[in-house]
Amino acid sequence: MFNAGERITINNCSFGYLSHRIVFYLLNLHIKSRHTYFARVRSTLEGLACILLRDRQAGTSSDEDSYKTDASLSDQGRLYAEKMGLALLKHREGERQALVDRGGADIPLKPLKVWTSTRRRTVETAEWLYDQGYSVRQRTQLSALNPGVCEKMSEKRIRAELPEEVAKHDADPYHHRYPRAESYHDLAVRLEPIILELERQQDDLLIIAHESVLRVLYGYLMACNAADIPSLSFPRNEIVEIIPASYNNEATSIQIPDLPPEIVPPSPEDLKIPVPPSEAPSGTATPMTLGSPNARPGTPRSGRSTPCITTTSPPNETRNLPERGEGSLLLVERALRD
Repeated sequence: MFNAGERITINNCSFGYLSHRIVFYLLNLHIKSRHTYFARVRSTLEGLACILLRDRQAGTSSDEDSYKTDASLSDQGRLYAEKMGLALLKHREGERQALVDRGGADIPLKPLKVWTSTRRRTVETAEWLYDQGYSVRQRTQLSALNPGVCEKMSEKRIRAELPEEVAKHDADPYHHRYPRAESYHDLAVRLEPIILELERQQDDLLIIAHESVLRVLYGYLMACNAADIPSLSFPRNEIVEIIPASYNNEATSIQIPDLPPEIVPPSPEDLKIPVPPSEAPSGTATPMTLGSPNARPGTPRSGRSTPCITTTSPPNETRNLPERGEGSLLLVERALRD
């Protein structure tokens, strides 16, 4: 590769599928600066805890909470969509003005594109931005994790009927799948085209999706350990901004002000199994636990000891994570290999 992708020379082109996919991945890389934003659509399908349905959609959906029910937004959900859009646009304009104040060029903002899943609630969440003239695109791959047979089952019923599956899930929440359900690894495989197109984007991008989808995409961009991906938290009153850099990406949380408390519930806790906590391997990249100002590093989450970087900084303050190492391609490589 010459001049950061200006020219690529490939020798011995008779290699296999994985090598071709790696070359295709490299062809889509670029070094132009752009910002990626994650906004969460509130749903009870949060990882496995979503299956327990212990929380309703907090005003997001006017119909019954269900993976199969493609419900519309309620009035509170539309209020959230408008406030989320206003907060994002205000933040982008504030960043541009701050650059000008520091002596930078007074140039227009980059175009903002919006991706959503094909689910009605995500499409309707993006309608306010669409009405403001922004490009909105629906992607089927951005649908939430499928809970399978566990949908609408209570925690007590899951423990009683599927005790072996519960134990397997706690031992390996990233790869384990419940009957007729998806695992996070399955979701990462499904998101491979999204990840490749994400690398091609040169404009700013907002992704409105379910928390399970945001966990996988964030884990890829921030080089998180796969075992930590199911434990990542995305509060609904925040937009996550990721800025690519040469050796490490930077993550920032943008507060959405003036949201009613009833539509900002925490992420449901996962099933807690009485097993000894496992220590994370040394030197692995750790996830940023968003929206937990009182959390301490190493605080067990979801029954495991999960390393974290606490959110004690003021809103919109940039936090640096460990350098992108081999974990940065973890999801794509595993998806292609398996």
